[in-house]
Amino acid sequence: MEMDLAYIIVIILLCIALLALTMHMIKTCSTPTNGPTNSPSNGPIGGCAGTRYGCCPNSQIPKLNALGTNC
Repeated sequence: MEMDLAYIIVIILLCIALLALTMHMIKTCSTPTNGPTNSPSNGPIGGCAGTRYGCCPNSQIPKLNALGTNC
């Protein structure tokens, strides 16, 4: 009988720990990261500044490499 009570207590404690871990994971996944934001101080996301190599000169066409061989 004492062993059954010990198993029940262990199972309850494991369920509480699992619930706490699940709640932590949900909170962690739902909080925004420190990534770029579309605020006036940072400017809009996208455009030539949002590309890896920028845009071709006098154009809105993104460069495919650092040399801009596609321009």
